[in-house]
Amino acid sequence: MGLMYGLLLALVLGGPGIASAEPPARMTTLRDFHHTAWTQKDGAPSGIWAMAQTVDGWLWLGTASGLYRFDGVRFERHDLLPPDSTASRSISVLQATTNGDLWVAYSFGGASVRKASGEILQFFPGGLPQGSPVESFEEDGDGRPWAITPQGLYVFEQGAWSPGDLGWGLARIYWNALTRDRSGGLWVTGDGGTYVLRPGARRFERVETPGPTLWGMWLVHDGTFWKADDQGFSPLRGLGLPEPSGSAPVSPFQGATSQDTLFDRDGAMWLCGCVNAGICRDAKPSAVGKPFQRRVVTGDVFGARDGLSSDAAMTLLEDREGNIWVGSQLGLDRFRRNDVTAVRFPTHVNYFALIADRDGGMWTGSATRLKTLDKWWRLDAEPVLVPGIEGEITATALDTDGSLLLGGSEGFWRFNPGRIESLSRPEKEQEQRIQAIVRDAAGKLWVSFRASTVYRLDGDTWTPKGGIAALPDLPPARAVLDGQGRVWFGYSANQLAIMEGPRVRTFTEAHGLRTGTVTAILPGETTLVGGALGLAAFDGERFRPLQATRPEALTGITGLLETKDGTLWLNGHAGGVRIAAEDLRRALKDSAYPMPVELFDMNDGMPGGAQQVRPLPTLVEGGDGRLWFAAANGLGWIDPSHIQRNSVAPPVVIRSVATGDSTYASALTLHLPPRTRELRIAYSALALGMPERVVFRYRLHGVDDGWKDAGQRREATYTNLGPGPYRFQVMAANEDGVWNEQGATLAFEIEPTFFQTGAFIALCVLGALVALWLLYALRLWQVTRRLRMRLEERHAERERIARELHDTLLQGIQALVLNVHVVTSRLPAGEMRLGLQSALDRADDMLTEGRDRVSALRDTRQGQDDLAAAFASLMRDFDEREGPQLRMVVKGAARTLEPLVADELYRIGREAIGNAFVHSRAREVEVSLLFEPPELRLCVRDDGSGIDSATLDQGGRAGHWGLRGMRERAAKVGGRLEIVSREGAGTEIVVAVRADRAYLRHPLEGWRRLLRPWSGRR
Repeated sequence: MGLMYGLLLALVLGGPGIASAEPPARMTTLRDFHHTAWTQKDGAPSGIWAMAQTVDGWLWLGTASGLYRFDGVRFERHDLLPPDSTASRSISVLQATTNGDLWVAYSFGGASVRKASGEILQFFPGGLPQGSPVESFEEDGDGRPWAITPQGLYVFEQGAWSPGDLGWGLARIYWNALTRDRSGGLWVTGDGGTYVLRPGARRFERVETPGPTLWGMWLVHDGTFWKADDQGFSPLRGLGLPEPSGSAPVSPFQGATSQDTLFDRDGAMWLCGCVNAGICRDAKPSAVGKPFQRRVVTGDVFGARDGLSSDAAMTLLEDREGNIWVGSQLGLDRFRRNDVTAVRFPTHVNYFALIADRDGGMWTGSATRLKTLDKWWRLDAEPVLVPGIEGEITATALDTDGSLLLGGSEGFWRFNPGRIESLSRPEKEQEQRIQAIVRDAAGKLWVSFRASTVYRLDGDTWTPKGGIAALPDLPPARAVLDGQGRVWFGYSANQLAIMEGPRVRTFTEAHGLRTGTVTAILPGETTLVGGALGLAAFDGERFRPLQATRPEALTGITGLLETKDGTLWLNGHAGGVRIAAEDLRRALKDSAYPMPVELFDMNDGMPGGAQQVRPLPTLVEGGDGRLWFAAANGLGWIDPSHIQRNSVAPPVVIRSVATGDSTYASALTLHLPPRTRELRIAYSALALGMPERVVFRYRLHGVDDGWKDAGQRREATYTNLGPGPYRFQVMAANEDGVWNEQGATLAFEIEPTFFQTGAFIALCVLGALVALWLLYALRLWQVTRRLRMRLEERHAERERIARELHDTLLQGIQALVLNVHVVTSRLPAGEMRLGLQSALDRADDMLTEGRDRVSALRDTRQGQDDLAAAFASLMRDFDEREGPQLRMVVKGAARTLEPLVADELYRIGREAIGNAFVHSRAREVEVSLLFEPPELRLCVRDDGSGIDSATLDQGGRAGHWGLRGMRERAAKVGGRLEIVSREGAGTEIVVAVRADRAYLRHPLEGWRRLLRPWSGRR
């Protein structure tokens, strides 16, 4: 039996070695691309006849129902014709030009152009043939659009279309194709031959081409041309074309336009309308069959049964990111190059047991528990079935002699070149699946089984736990030998054991381990351990959990490896994960550092997340550097040296602004109505390859403190924005983290309501001031009223006192004097009678003075508002006596005075006049009353003997209270009293009271002052 197996293996392997480490040639087929289809159920239009990508990044679709644009997520209809136009919206041709314009040709004639500025121009016919459709557009090196119509060639110059044949050196015939080369030369082919218009020229040059008449010409990635004629597709040589340059772009401008034949940037040829399929592709075309047969040499086809939206594929386009787009009768398809290549087995294979031999060759078994499906495979350019092993394989190991140890529920084998050897198993574990296999530093073989403990093989004897009691009574999920000769066992229940000879150290959560079941161990200077819950680093004593920017990328880890450049790769629930070496080093120093991760999931061709439980490991590096991932739905590999990077920063656009039920198109400046409460800003990024991985950040100046990370969300919402101008900014990064730092900006302004305007605020301020002024006026009125009441009370009290004095004291003294007069008249003449008469005269004088005092108490003139009139009346009373001459002077317009101020000033003035009469021996007394804006001044001046300085310093003579009283009265009303006097030079007494204390203001006086300037303008 062994000899037979050896012969079979020799035939399969083709040589003495197990496998060659030479990397197999990668045969990329259409099924290796990531394919996505959109149909009407996804919002895509049907009947897509033409496609173009403008320089701003939008993908435009010309359909039987009109024009659409696509950002990778959402389809939008754009009608370039006027709303009242009855012209057909069916589109046959689209052309994106270098200046950002989009030319649209309609199936039943006429054309429109959407300028980069957004302006739309119509040509019906506008110089084009009436009712004749444009069949092809192209742009020459000087930026002039050209069009092929059934009536001939037309050129667009100076804002109009005109015939482009006779005046340009061409015959007026039908032309087949227009093509532009890298230098800007415009090539045209037809029954009249092949011609080229050089940049700057005004006439076409005829070019001789070998063979039959050309039907079409295509620019290839290397700068050369392919042709189509009656014999088929083939390269076109010998035309004096510029030398190709591998670094030159595929197209001389950023726009792209579709056609039914396409040469992509890898040199592959794509065709629509292939036999029994929608599209076909030739990865290395040299010559292809006749165009109308659309037959590809390799037979690499893709149709509706493979997932294409329809077998009726009509147009192809390669965008600036390298994605291939297919427009069909029923929808839109995208083919994107994958970084992960899925391995296709001829039969169903699942649960892969991966292992690399010592020469780097890759092998795998499977674990479906169906003998008809569980096979042993060599992974070459295509999987090769290796006979001799039947049954599932759940564990593998590379033995020290270079042989492969394979184990499953039905057997345990040693696999060598030309030989398969069956190995023994513990009697109790005959039908148990083998979980892990490892050989320790002493050469002893350890094997763990699904439902029991680990065994060590000593000779022919299997010893549970190798006789080491310290090992846990659990089956290890993973077993690994490190460079120091230690064996690491990973268990369920969040446990790990390190065995070094007979010594065992066990680690649990108490030692920082929080990975759940340990299913991946990567020994090294810092050992990494992965499991169901995460990734941890071991420092020799404790485990420290590591963090990632995407936490889900570090869960369900069943594969760990580090490449030669220090890059960490892992396989987990999310798929394959790449962590750069510098980020790993930083995380090992600072476990709080979130490591940026690069994810390879189903969007990259990975057939699902990592398989769990067994077989382990699920990530193995081959000798050619490729990384093999065992996923839940298949086997895939990545070549780390050929990972595709998208270096194109995604253009960012702001789609619309919505407030409530109203939606506004984006504009440079947008004015929103008052009472705008909720604002929703929709934005997008034109990354057409992987829009699901585009991330955004945005900010609203004046509202957001900094940039907000929006993740993949494509809408920003704001509430309770006040009126005023705002500026919204948004930027995006593509799937490879390339940011468009410029992004897109939208300026908008929310109009204020009347209650939010400055005028309303000014009115509120004015109203508040008026209210305060009214409150002040009310308070002033209250104070004035209180003063008047107090003054009236004073007057009433003085009248009462005067009345009491008059009715009691003065009447009694008068009666006494009369009695004394009677008694005196009866006395005989003599000294006694003369003495009594003299006393009676004195009593009469006193009685007269008392009456004067009582009269003064009852006199109301001192409370009069007209202080000048009060003084004039007082001076008339003094004029009846013998004394100085009195003179009254009034300056300024008389003002109504505060009652208390008027009363006190009157008393001060009366006291001053009285003093001048009695004490100064003056010849003239002048009373001046000055009504000035800043203050009220009362001045009493005489030319008498004056007051000596000692009396002034003492504030008056002893026992006399006139000067002190005047000072007290002046202070009572907040006034200032000044006395200027010198002996023999007269006396001047001045009282000054501020205007706000002296003058009585009317409540409406402020308004009167404001209105006074306008009253003269009536």
